Amino acid sequence: MRMAAGPAKFNNRRYDLSDRLIHFFRDVDLTSDSSPDVPEDWGYASIVEDWEVSAHFLLRHAIRQGRLWATWSVRNGRPTIYGSRPAVCFTDMPIPAFVEAGRDRAAKREAIAPCALVLPKRRMWEAGARPAIYGLDASAGAHMRSNGWNMSFSKEDLPSREQYRYVTFDPGRVDWMHEREWRWPLSGTPWSDPDSLPPTHSDAIPGLALDDPHLSGIGVIVGTEAEAQSVIHDILTKVDRGDILQTHYQFIMAHEALSDWTSLRSYDAMEDAILANLIDLSDYHRIAEADAARIVADIDRVAAQVEAGATDFHAGFPAEPGGCWLWITGNQSPLTRALVKAGRARVNLEGRYLVTLPQIDPTRHLQQRQEMVALVAAEIDRSHGGHRSTYYSVTGSWKPDGICAFHGDIPDDPFFNNYGSYSFTAGF
Repeated sequence: MRMAAGPAKFNNRRYDLSDRLIHFFRDVDLTSDSSPDVPEDWGYASIVEDWEVSAHFLLRHAIRQGRLWATWSVRNGRPTIYGSRPAVCFTDMPIPAFVEAGRDRAAKREAIAPCALVLPKRRMWEAGARPAIYGLDASAGAHMRSNGWNMSFSKEDLPSREQYRYVTFDPGRVDWMHEREWRWPLSGTPWSDPDSLPPTHSDAIPGLALDDPHLSGIGVIVGTEAEAQSVIHDILTKVDRGDILQTHYQFIMAHEALSDWTSLRSYDAMEDAILANLIDLSDYHRIAEADAARIVADIDRVAAQVEAGATDFHAGFPAEPGGCWLWITGNQSPLTRALVKAGRARVNLEGRYLVTLPQIDPTRHLQQRQEMVALVAAEIDRSHGGHRSTYYSVTGSWKPDGICAFHGDIPDDPFFNNYGSYSFTAGF
């Protein structure tokens, strides 16, 4: 006897539906009246030297910072989010549809790029995200209020707590339903005066906490394989620092590697593509203890030789206390993985992999220690296949999270999230 049918478990496994939400980034012209307020300081190693900021820069910045900013989604100098709470916007377009739309619209220089974070819909729902409300009863518009910036409806037409979800809809004139928008509201934050100065540091801008363990399973969409590698660098840094688990980011897809995204329109084909592009960081943590011990011993040997050959006094420099470390780059190299495995490399808040060299006498003048660590770095780079490293120091503090005083020159390293004509110079 056939059992009575329950709810259809796979009704949503269709090419036009998705169980994920996408937050996409766009190139931003900082001179435009549709640009969000940006801070003077973007955070560690994020450097903007232009009036435009690329979507990939913003994607890396969000991953590094562990946060998506909540904004008013300003267009032409006016907010497009109603009520008293800014929000983070998403689309629930299937990934292939998003990439196709992103490519087409980017070619037309519209405000979208196929560069995005992909989050599990169920977990975002539990975090407070909700689908947009497209339009209200025609009479509601007559009760809309505006105080010059903040726009709202009467509570009778739409409860205050739901107004962030409203999207203007007027068939044939204003229609954004193709974006299939969802929004996550910033709770407990009142409407702010747009004339007030923006925060000077990106850490002061609130938003959705991407590092929340409940949001694990995040995917990343980028344009090129080179961009994918820079994102892997950022994710591995966060894992090594203890911000997230290895499985927090699930997959990364470079759309240049797939010429025919239409082949992924079916639910199963898309899931197979995700499985083929899983982020597997386990190899970076598999270095043998014996190999790690050998590499650490080699660095200690070089440091001891430099200490033994140093003069007792660095003439011409006054005593200057502070910590000095070996700064190693390229967090996927065997050298870096060995030092992480042995617990000798610490990732500071700025994402630098710093190694203490106990062989270098800490009572020496700071500048002399910098020169000595630079000698260690040069020998390590020579003996480990051109690996790049240098010194990093903090004046007046032995804490690696203190404000950097001096460091050597390591140009074009994935540590830096650059956009523009920035040219790095040593020591600042």
